[in-house]
Amino acid sequence: MQRYQTVSTEDIVKIHETSLKIMEEVGIIFSYAPAREILAKGGAKVEGETVYFPKSMVEQALKQVPSSFTLHGRNPEKNVEINTETTNFVGPYGAPFVLDIDKGRRPGTLDDFVNIVKLCHKMDNINIQSHISCEPGDTDVDTRHMEMVYNTLKYSDKPLMGSVLGYEAAKDSIEMAAIAHGGLDAIKDKPVIIGISCTLTPLSYDDKMAGAIIAYAEYRQPQLVNSLCLAGATSPATIAGSIAVQNAEILAGIVLAQTVNAGTPIVYSASGSSTDMRYGNLSIGAPESALFSLVNGHLAKYYNIPCRISGTLSDTKQADAQAGYESMMTLLMAQMAGGNFILHAAGILDTYNCVSFEKLMIDDEIIGMVKRIGRGVTVNDDTLAFDVIKEVGPRGEYITNRHTFANFRKEFYQAQLSDRARVNQDGLTIEERANARWKKMLDAYVEPSLPADIDTELKRYIENRR
Repeated sequence: MQRYQTVSTEDIVKIHETSLKIMEEVGIIFSYAPAREILAKGGAKVEGETVYFPKSMVEQALKQVPSSFTLHGRNPEKNVEINTETTNFVGPYGAPFVLDIDKGRRPGTLDDFVNIVKLCHKMDNINIQSHISCEPGDTDVDTRHMEMVYNTLKYSDKPLMGSVLGYEAAKDSIEMAAIAHGGLDAIKDKPVIIGISCTLTPLSYDDKMAGAIIAYAEYRQPQLVNSLCLAGATSPATIAGSIAVQNAEILAGIVLAQTVNAGTPIVYSASGSSTDMRYGNLSIGAPESALFSLVNGHLAKYYNIPCRISGTLSDTKQADAQAGYESMMTLLMAQMAGGNFILHAAGILDTYNCVSFEKLMIDDEIIGMVKRIGRGVTVNDDTLAFDVIKEVGPRGEYITNRHTFANFRKEFYQAQLSDRARVNQDGLTIEERANARWKKMLDAYVEPSLPADIDTELKRYIENRR
């Protein structure tokens, strides 16, 4: 499918060169001493906590990043190919609150977390389980990352994400995933978990995220290196200037990962947007968010690296019309940008702060529509249907024709929630139909088998670390 480009390749080169200039002349702060030591040995100049990157070091690192890799799930049939062409969808990530129309908005719990994992397991449009499906605030904060990995492995056999809250937490996640895949030796060249390490915009990394980059690279597990800038607040108000800052931060993380372990799989991850200057808030449902996605996708293609782009995002506080139009805009732009790893593909409200059970279902509908658009149009003798057109002739009808019966199921997207009837037959709003659907999916959920010995070993691992 042809991708939409909002800037020229010449513009992308200008952004790239500006980012290199930022890295070499302004520098990136790394407060984590082991990261500075690694980068210094790799050829960077270090002054205090600021690291300056020579152009040659950055360009060498970019050459070492693979353009594709396979992310393995417990069920091999659900392995995911991540490359620069295919698109994969990932569940919601990181929200501290959840929402449904029965109980309203509330802090997330472990029960909510498990239910979201189960729903994403059942949703055919979700390929990868996120790490923080919602924040399970009723669990011990020191072992929460392990509880999330364990429950994700237990209730889903799809590929999964892991913690990035420091070197040790990342290591815990990787070692737990390895237990489900035959041990650490078995995963040396087998990606089984992926993390998303984030920058501290502008132009810095904190201890936890730098440590996580090192941990994933040491185990040669893939990671998204992510920057979320707030244009006008943590980066320039101009989109081009913000992307230059954002890109410099991401490239610095990529260099660190490749210096630790050349060939570590990377997903270029950028999720910046504008600041609503009336409130001082990040706005993820703004049209600028879509523009960021388009340019970020173009940059990743320029580097020949798989790219993460955000999915069905909205700033509204409920699954209303605003959620619908913002979510369709952001996801469609992700598709048009050539996104390969669509994080927050479903469920997100309130500028990343809340996961809605109803919006999970509504966004599943949106994903299906966008995937249908992504399939494009097939042109051949059968689809051109000249013989059928000639047979039916002027003022004929096609609804009873065999050609229609042979093609409509694969040609037309079959809506699950959308009201397309001549009258509203059930009298329900789409939010009410979505509510009924997620409950039905949970009732029909069948737990994928987690072998007893693996289950025992995972529990023992958590107890030992506790």
